[in-house]
Amino acid sequence: MIRQKKLVLIFVDICGSTRLYEELGDADARARIQHILDALQEKAAAVGGRVIKEIGDESMIAFEGMGDAWAFVQELPDIQQAGDMQCKTGIHSGHVIVENGDVFGDAVNTAARIVSLAAPGRVLLSRNALEALPEAERPQVRALPPTASRGKRAMPDLFEVLDEGVEHTQALDGPQLDSLRRSLASGLRLSWSGGQLELSPGCDEVTLGRGTENTVVLALPRVSRTHLRIESRGPQWLIHDQSTNGTLLREEGAQPVMLRRDQSRLAGRGTLELAPSVSGDSDACVHYELMCD
Repeated sequence: MIRQKKLVLIFVDICGSTRLYEELGDADARARIQHILDALQEKAAAVGGRVIKEIGDESMIAFEGMGDAWAFVQELPDIQQAGDMQCKTGIHSGHVIVENGDVFGDAVNTAARIVSLAAPGRVLLSRNALEALPEAERPQVRALPPTASRGKRAMPDLFEVLDEGVEHTQALDGPQLDSLRRSLASGLRLSWSGGQLELSPGCDEVTLGRGTENTVVLALPRVSRTHLRIESRGPQWLIHDQSTNGTLLREEGAQPVMLRRDQSRLAGRGTLELAPSVSGDSDACVHYELMCD
């Protein structure tokens, strides 16, 4: 049966699991992680929550209301201390589709993006989750700058929960942040032998490669079918090489960087050499320039 309802969604991601598997071995590391996942499930159930699914070292938990969800969050420090591992937590409230015990929808995707932006040991929540708490029960928080996340055109306003009695970094105010954002690059210009393209922040990602389905087509045999992906993330432009032969990033005034199934941030101006040759000559060269307001 499929139905729609409003839920509070909490993603809890256990940090450092890769290192743990290396240090303890598969069996011991898995047992330690499962101990924390079991504790999360127990504490959630005790306050009316339900674990929807566990994916590796991450737990997705749903609550009917923010009051119960916040009661669960209060238990997280003890769970982390008992398991001697840190977790990062993301909270969002919204309408979801409930089907066969699972939940789907934009609210789920947003909650997943929120936890990916949290630092180890920290709790991030969206504005609507925060405002669902009575004002007297709201924790001390600080607003984060507008944030972009891969795959999401827009993210909600986010807040980080602060520890009581701890000195925290003084955040820039709104006018300061606006001034800083205006000073950053706002667009990206690409040019190659076949044409030119200007991209604006927040646009859909573009791809470069041999295949005709790419935004920029470089029909050369050493270039992979989908060789390079470029995405806008806030004021930043990121490139992701997903090729066989790699991409040489030559930023003006910096040492060249060879990318192979890796990513990097674009700065200033320079060239992207797809499948570079040993001689240094490239017949698949794209020039880039970050454009400021």
